[in-house]
Amino acid sequence: MYQISSEAYLDRFNECYKNIVVISPKPNDASLNLITMAITREKLSPFQEISPCCPLDRCIYAFVHPNNKCELLCVNDIAILFGFLTTNGYTINTKLTKVMQESDVKLKNLICFINKN
Repeated sequence: MYQISSEAYLDRFNECYKNIVVISPKPNDASLNLITMAITREKLSPFQEISPCCPLDRCIYAFVHPNNKCELLCVNDIAILFGFLTTNGYTINTKLTKVMQESDVKLKNLICFINKN
């Protein structure tokens, strides 16, 4: 099972912030490896600290556009991702996604959970 979330990302090449789509844990499926890329999480502000109390991984796995592997997939392009996932045998675990969205334990920027059929 994988968690799909959105995350703010500083695109240093285009000098802008993007809301990209990320996955955790690290994908171990060949189809997901085709459309994910490991990137380094950077501090978005001087006030954002990485703490041992709630550590953040320095490396995150972001989705890339299936037709352009150099372009990170933005939240606005979520339909492209869902089409790819459906074609490759993944389903959205709507029950778990709904439970987590309604629970007191809020997962930051959760989009959904996915399972392989």
